[in-house]
Amino acid sequence: MLISDFFPGYDALTCRQQKCLVHLIRDINNDLWASPFDTEYESFVIEVKNLIVPIMEVIQQYGLKKRHLSKFTNHVAIFHNEVIEQIYYKSELCLKYQQRFLRYREPLFTFLACDGIPWHNNMAESAIRHLPLQERISGVFHTSVIREYLILLGIRQTCRFQKKSFLQFLLSGAQDVDIFKGSSKNTIIRPPNELTPSWNKTAEKL
Repeated sequence: MLISDFFPGYDALTCRQQKCLVHLIRDINNDLWASPFDTEYESFVIEVKNLIVPIMEVIQQYGLKKRHLSKFTNHVAIFHNEVIEQIYYKSELCLKYQQRFLRYREPLFTFLACDGIPWHNNMAESAIRHLPLQERISGVFHTSVIREYLILLGIRQTCRFQKKSFLQFLLSGAQDVDIFKGSSKNTIIRPPNELTPSWNKTAEKL
């Protein structure tokens, strides 16, 4: 499942997707502030609010559980029928978001039919924060090391999100984080016997 913003490059990917509602809401609000006299657009925003706010309230109370969120699938269908497909808007902003809702009808609300799928990509943006930070520290990424760095970063972040020890995974020799049944990252890890001498030397230095 790919959770992303509305960059068009993602549209070509064939996997299931969830578009970030935070990005959508931010764009809608910014345009509302910039066009305070567009009454048609204001009415459109109220309809979007009436759709999204009850969903957020349920998530706040029950979390990302399909059994609580699936009921909103009918609400989304009614919203599309009455607000998106049946109305001919004059406002350019309404037309802009009408097209976005039509284009991303399913990816905007994939999370309603799945357990544990977030409706925003905050986690993804947090996961790749290390890239600009490392670039700021190093000054530049050399092409000779960027591939290895990205592989290790991907493994490290996957372990973090699955609450598995990154170090334990590396020491285990496993190659699939999903299959690897490691303990939590807070567990003290005992190295394999063949690594004990070097491990002890490192410990002495520390």
